[in-house]
Amino acid sequence: MRRAALLACAAAASALVPSAAAAAPAITAKPSLYPPFQKGTPDYTVRCKEGDAVRLSIDAPGGTRVAVGDRAARKGSFTASVKLVPGEAVVLRFITGSSTRTHYVRCLPHDFPGWKVQRAGTPTARWYIATPTRNTIAAGFMVVFDNHGVPVWWMKGNPPPFNAQLLPNGNLAWTRWVFSRAPSGYYEEHALDGSLVRTYDTSPRGSNPHELVVLPNGNFLMVAYRPRDGVDLSRWGGPKNATVLDGELQELDPNGHVLWSWSTADHLRLSETKHWYPKLFKDRPVDLGNGRFAYDLAHVNSIEPLGGRVIMSARHTDAVYEIDKATGKIVWKLGGTKTPERLRITNDPEGSNELGGQHDARTTDGGTTITVYDNGTLRDRPPRALAFRIDRAKGTAKLVRSIAYAPVGKSTCCGSARLLPGGHWVVSWGNNSDVGELTASGRPVLTLHFRSGRVSYRLAPVLAGRLSRGALRRGMDAMIAK
Repeated sequence: MRRAALLACAAAASALVPSAAAAAPAITAKPSLYPPFQKGTPDYTVRCKEGDAVRLSIDAPGGTRVAVGDRAARKGSFTASVKLVPGEAVVLRFITGSSTRTHYVRCLPHDFPGWKVQRAGTPTARWYIATPTRNTIAAGFMVVFDNHGVPVWWMKGNPPPFNAQLLPNGNLAWTRWVFSRAPSGYYEEHALDGSLVRTYDTSPRGSNPHELVVLPNGNFLMVAYRPRDGVDLSRWGGPKNATVLDGELQELDPNGHVLWSWSTADHLRLSETKHWYPKLFKDRPVDLGNGRFAYDLAHVNSIEPLGGRVIMSARHTDAVYEIDKATGKIVWKLGGTKTPERLRITNDPEGSNELGGQHDARTTDGGTTITVYDNGTLRDRPPRALAFRIDRAKGTAKLVRSIAYAPVGKSTCCGSARLLPGGHWVVSWGNNSDVGELTASGRPVLTLHFRSGRVSYRLAPVLAGRLSRGALRRGMDAMIAK
């Protein structure tokens, strides 16, 4: 009898404490909810057409009521239909006792890029800013994904947005690149409600879309590709009287007045491009319009501020440079042809072929550690994300971190690599459809794969504390209300 009494007590106790499975709410939708509903995922999307209803099927566990939008909260299992226009969201409130948890379900436009997510760990970044595009003139999107791989904020543009970033003031900026033309164009700064705040351009106008860096004091760095005539490239198999493009770096004040400028024409030798000349002469030169064509000698693709110096990446010299702003002199050169300033690279199994058409040179610690996305272009190897420790006194650059990504065997252009606190990397693998966060050893933590051949020039990580979910949601809501 005592054993029977114990079993009865246990059964009664288990009836009072619901199982973990029973306590979990279940939600499905038609069109389908993405990602599938989980308690810990705050935002979701559905692909819906304007005027069509989204049908939600909700199963609330005992003790929990669910409110759909501004409707009264209900318990148990029920369905609810809501009509959403693209960009609009419905709020789901889960009420259990005195606690309320909210989830947002937002309608994607019909032409929003397709993507899929693989999440195999806990990301360090809170947000990822991407511009998935097919590299055509067709309209595209600038997107802020959360670390579940869900788009929480987006804006459409035509021509497509390119190279987006979060600014120090919390606004977002991007440019637009029409790939069939010579690369030029200003950057746009937008508030989270989509409104245009201002534009950024070089002086004279005609900035290149590869870089904008807004400094804390409001000054900004940009690059322009300036044509120069009468250059003799015959030594390397080119024309004797060629037009070339030089990279001009500028720092401007908030009103667009030039405070500092520096040109590759004055500081880089023509011979530094010799590894790229066969490709440049084989490919069609850059079309400047009016029947004028130019050879892009340097192809500056990133600028990183460093106090009184800057770090510059030049794709077509396979090199990264540190430049003294006061004197204009090159302090050191990482990669490329042998020059007096070139550092001796150590600990790199690739030896003298260390960089190939690299992008996105950055520093994480004031210039001692330099990170770079090495495309491996014209080196017959897969891309890598690299970190070098610079020793100016010894004239060396020691490779201290290196990761690759097995699904990507080639990266002919584009790309970025950012080293996060704790050792994770956030990488865009160039003109490939995968971007994401990886561990220090290269194991994927979160991967976004864009469908239909779309790629994102860079993937900009945003750490916790710089951008709030509430602000992004309110911004999307404000765009719909306009």
